[in-house]
Amino acid sequence: MGNVETQAFPRQVACGLRKLTANHLLAARLAERARGLPPGVKHPNQLLAALRRAAPYLGHHGLLPLIEALFRWTQPQDWAPEQEPIVWPSNEELSTALGCSERHVSRLIAAAIEARLIVAKDGSDRRRRGLRENGRILWAWGLNLRPMAGRYLEFQEAAQAGEEARRQCRILRREARAARQSLEQFHDFAETQGLEAGALAAWQEQAARLCANLNRIEDPAELETRVTALRALVAEGMASLEPAMENGNMSGSADSDVRPILLTKQPTDPEGTTVAAQEEARGERQPPSPPPAAHADMPETVPTLSPAELVRLAPGVASYLVTDQPHWGDVADAAELLAKHLGIPRHLYAGACQQLGRRGAAVAIAVISTKPPGYFHSAGPGGYLRGMLRRAQAGALHLERSIFGLRDARDAARFGTRGVMTNRLAGPWQRRAWS
Repeated sequence: MGNVETQAFPRQVACGLRKLTANHLLAARLAERARGLPPGVKHPNQLLAALRRAAPYLGHHGLLPLIEALFRWTQPQDWAPEQEPIVWPSNEELSTALGCSERHVSRLIAAAIEARLIVAKDGSDRRRRGLRENGRILWAWGLNLRPMAGRYLEFQEAAQAGEEARRQCRILRREARAARQSLEQFHDFAETQGLEAGALAAWQEQAARLCANLNRIEDPAELETRVTALRALVAEGMASLEPAMENGNMSGSADSDVRPILLTKQPTDPEGTTVAAQEEARGERQPPSPPPAAHADMPETVPTLSPAELVRLAPGVASYLVTDQPHWGDVADAAELLAKHLGIPRHLYAGACQQLGRRGAAVAIAVISTKPPGYFHSAGPGGYLRGMLRRAQAGALHLERSIFGLRDARDAARFGTRGVMTNRLAGPWQRRAWS
């Protein structure tokens, strides 16, 4: 017989025990504390829905396919307080369901345990198996899903906080892009007006750098920092244009070509005022032109609208007055602030002043302020003012009709329908006395 070689060191059987981590122990503690479904949850699929909603914000998006596959092996009665929702699919079955290798399934299970979504209940041979009788689990070794119930409230809070942060990020991104567009508009305006645009160009480049890769930033704090810097740039850009706006004549010389809808000269204006001097100088330079043909349909009996009456007809103007006895200049200043409150862009109100005059623009803003909030639909007060300016350019704007309508509404509230009809049939001097 030949020599028989024996091993000097007997072969040890690999035990294959899991390497425990702190998260493994936390997952086991969650499984012990959670008994049954959380309050308000009637089906285990609600736990899965909560995880789907919170997964993008918790970093568990890659584990969703595994958890969804494991929930296919659980049943509602497994989540009773005296039961344990254990599932025992093999890695081969899971690899078929997930469309990946068994080795990748093992990695996903280890990651899910580390994420405290499941906990392993291993037997002595680490094989997953179980037995049901009448639908209930008698005994089982496998993967326990009970940590999902213990973290249900955490999933809800994470989803709400993540969605709120995402909504805030969307708002900040829109504000950042709007600020960049504002700086571009400032730069174009400065070049059009022949102003110094070097600083605006530098601010525009800085805004472009701040707005780079906005879609990749998901941290509201970082976005808020960038938006704060953009707000400062917009404020500096607006300040650089203030001298140009202050030096510009808001009424403009083009007012002489605009059809006056309301009387623009008061008998109380002293002869030495700037308005009277400008009108006299204009009269010396060129002869008075006849009124446009579009004025033929305007009644000659339209009474003079006083600043006090306009304030009574449009109470919104009164909120921005600084005196109890306003003149047209005070009303025009208040209308400018009211236009800003209504969301009307400053350049649009300046265009209204150039086209209608400061007094006409103030009356237009006062009329707009009397409209209910739902009157403007999607265009807003700014779109309504643009429509008024288009009608004025075509010679079809009749602000006196709006004033008559406001007077009728006031008289209806004061005297009823009969008072409105009497006011319409009365002469101009009686109407003036009632107003």
